[in-house]
Amino acid sequence: MDDDKRFSTNAIHSGTYQADGAVNTPVYLSSTYRLDEERYAGWAAGAQHTLLYARISSVNSEAVAKKIATLEGAEDGEIFSSGMSAISTTLMGLLSRGDHVVASPDVYGGTYGLMVEDLPRFGIEVTMADIRDPASYEAAIQPNTKMLYSESLTNPTLKVCDLEAIAEIAHRHNLISVVDNTFTSPWAIQPISIGHHLVIHSTTKYLNGHSDHIGGVVVGNKELISQIFSKKIHFGGSADPHSCFMLERGIKTLGVRMPTHASNAAELARRLSDHPLIEKVIHPSLPDHPDFDVAQRIMPKGTGMLAFVIKGDDRDAMKFMSRLSIIFEATSLGGVESLIEVPATSSHMFVPPEVRLKSGIDPGFIRLSVGLEDIDDIWSDICTALEE
Repeated sequence: MDDDKRFSTNAIHSGTYQADGAVNTPVYLSSTYRLDEERYAGWAAGAQHTLLYARISSVNSEAVAKKIATLEGAEDGEIFSSGMSAISTTLMGLLSRGDHVVASPDVYGGTYGLMVEDLPRFGIEVTMADIRDPASYEAAIQPNTKMLYSESLTNPTLKVCDLEAIAEIAHRHNLISVVDNTFTSPWAIQPISIGHHLVIHSTTKYLNGHSDHIGGVVVGNKELISQIFSKKIHFGGSADPHSCFMLERGIKTLGVRMPTHASNAAELARRLSDHPLIEKVIHPSLPDHPDFDVAQRIMPKGTGMLAFVIKGDDRDAMKFMSRLSIIFEATSLGGVESLIEVPATSSHMFVPPEVRLKSGIDPGFIRLSVGLEDIDDIWSDICTALEE
């Protein structure tokens, strides 16, 4: 982040390419750019951040990458066509046959599948540790370990990672530390400032904030980003210029959206805790959350993500969701509208049931991305659906 600018100022102004006096970065719907002496030199130097061909980068991807890197306090960044493209290109770009990575079974379902199904096919070993226990990460380190992978707040069980401890372990063992910061956003925490090397986001979520964009980003250490960039060219996960425009537009309101997401979710968590038809409520603002103390230290601003377990099972949870009228039954998260899902029948459908249960996804588990609607309207919608 620019030292002399605060968060919302950077969210609005950093990176924006104000061509010909335009207040916003124009959408450059061009697949290619005129070659000149400077661009030939950039090509010869590796092509990163050189406007040559939109599969490599575009005016719009460069603008929004700089904006996110600024918000995360990173040296550099690259935009991708999806969050999973950012994750897979980062892992495949930095890991090779014979390498070992320590992660957690609590990571996003797509990430879990990549780690247990695909990485081993290429000779990359993965050991799953307890994201709540930094000592388990350290105990899993082997002579060939190259990377520690964690999520600041896990999807969907909302376990809080002690990012300070993980960063210290990574530095002590000379390992690359990668953090998926999607569930909190740089508004809540900047892992790089704690000592992590790379931060990943599904930009589809809070960064865009309006459910009209698919994308991903990785920001962090300049040398590591350069290695990831070369694999982005090989794997082809480039972001469309118009989609980058939508992302940049969404980020400009991140600083005003996130406080309402977080306050709505915290209030809803308190109310749900007293409802007789709710078995359990999971939100890091609640004092009975197992990671409450860590959350207060790592991410005191909170999050708009909430989880709860309805009395019954997944079928009861599905029936409850079908009776909602304001909250939208759909996957994804981080939009201005409240979105709800049962992970066992959506994002974590293909995660083995025993793995889901062990991570805390119990029967009747519901994930709610709390939107910007009036809190009393959200609450009324939930109460009506529960009591029908």
